[in-house]
This record gives sequence, structure tokens and C-alpha cells, in this order.
Amino acid sequence: MYLKTSLLAIAMFACATTIASATPSTSGALPVPANRIAGLWSVQADVSECNGGPIKQHAITTLLFHAGGTVTENPRFPPQGAPNVYGVLGTNQRTFGMGTWSYDPATQAYALHLQFDWYVNGTYNGYQTVDREIILSTDDQHASGPVHTVRYRLDGSTVVDLCGAVTESDRL
Repeated sequence: MYLKTSLLAIAMFACATTIASATPSTSGALPVPANRIAGLWSVQADVSECNGGPIKQHAITTLLFHAGGTVTENPRFPPQGAPNVYGVLGTNQRTFGMGTWSYDPATQAYALHLQFDWYVNGTYNGYQTVDREIILSTDDQHASGPVHTVRYRLDGSTVVDLCGAVTESDRL
């Protein structure tokens, strides 16, 4: 009787130990190379017209990379809006961004696709996309890479097409 109980206890302990060692890291993310980007980032970028020209916008935002491939963006844009953004007359307001990210193990680079909506004078006016290539530093605390962003009107035509680079991107 005691032998059966002892063997059962050993089996249960072995099972529990195996389950515990398979538990994801304390962040909840599986410890795979792709999830190195998971977390909160402060980002600054400078963009200008893709065919050249002076800096058109210095963007500041916060990105939350979720393990598994989604991202949420909180922009530093006035909630009350701003007048005549990119030549669009009226009070322009934008939503927060939502998007996806992916990882290429061959290059160890990430790709980001983000989208948010624009409202002018309180009426939906189109959307904007942001695409980035992201390279992490060896300590996973800093990121860099090119940026391409396009704002679209309701009919799908382009308001502005901007290219640039991240000037500062740090894990918070």
C-alpha cells in the first residue's frame, strides 16, 4: 500500500516538474526569438516625401508589441485635433493604431504594418498605414529601421506618401 502511494507521489511530482519546466516565461510569451520584440516601446521618427525634401513630420508614439504578432499604438497627437494636417483643410483627428508584426529568422528583422483612421471636423475622412522594418539591438533594448507611411482619402487616393527612419526607439 505504501509502495503504491510512494510511486504515485513520485509520478505526480515528475509530471508537475515537467509541466513547470514547460511554462512560458514570466511575461507570458513563449521564449522564442520572434517574441524578443514583445513589450512597450517609445518611438520617434522623422519622415519626409519619399522623393526627397525637408522633414515633413517628427512623429512620437508608443507601441505595444504583443507576443504572437499584434501591435497597438498610442500616438502623441492632440485629442482635440490639429488644423490642416498634410494639407487636409479642417480639424484633423486621428485614432490610435492597430496592426500586426512578423519576424524573419533568416534576417532577424521584424516587419510592422499599422493602420489608423482620420476624422476631419468630426467626420471620417480616410485612413493611414505605417510600414516598418525593425532591427533590434543585441541587448533587445533599442530598435531601428526605415519607415514608410501613406495617408489615404475616402476614395482610396493618396493624400501624402512619406518615407523616413526611426531616430529613437527604446524599450520602456
